[in-house]
Amino acid sequence: MPTPQGHEAPSDPTTILLLPSFTFIENVTPTSVPMLIQHHINTAPTSTTPLSSVKPTVAPARIAEPLPTPTSVEDLDNSNLPQIPPVPSPFTTRPCPHQYLILLCSQRTRDARCGQSAPLLRREFERHLRPLGLYRDLHDERPGGVGIYFISHVGGHKFSANVMVYRRTRSVGVDGVAGLAESGGMGEGSQCIWLARVRPEDCEGIVKFTVLKGKVVKPERQLRGGFDRDKGLVSW
Repeated sequence: MPTPQGHEAPSDPTTILLLPSFTFIENVTPTSVPMLIQHHINTAPTSTTPLSSVKPTVAPARIAEPLPTPTSVEDLDNSNLPQIPPVPSPFTTRPCPHQYLILLCSQRTRDARCGQSAPLLRREFERHLRPLGLYRDLHDERPGGVGIYFISHVGGHKFSANVMVYRRTRSVGVDGVAGLAESGGMGEGSQCIWLARVRPEDCEGIVKFTVLKGKVVKPERQLRGGFDRDKGLVSW
């Protein structure tokens, strides 16, 4: 995502979107990446993590009572030891408010195809989403709807235009449009559908069937991969 000030300096803080947890993490810099990985990325759900909303079918085993502390070692008084305060986190986190995400590869430094096609696709997606009340851009914080973001290289210039559709827990299985604009963004990302060779004329079908229903219109030509945490499927 662009830096808040719109600068391109590598040291400027920026905001990242962590998926599939649908979490914005603000104030990220190159020097803070190790802390970001340790405290946020390593502890976040992945494409193979079972959905947190799924209840376990087997009751967990009873945790045994803790063993008593050995008394053979003399008790230590730690009250006089220097206390190391916890390192404050430089990040601010907040949930992504959108119900769905459309991520468009816009990388153009090695091959111009994705960089040229992404703006065209965004305009076409916007044209089909606005009448449904679902269009959201980078600065639109209204709950629900479809956020459309440019992203960097995802691999495979020959597959341009590359489009990734993320759908949240509540959106899986939805068969209609009614009420989606007010549904709010609840739950983790449960499904990702990675499409290739997307053209402007494909956008209407992608909105109606892929974004809103989790289906692929042209699987033999356009499906590159994805995951479905609700069904336990992963294919990259």
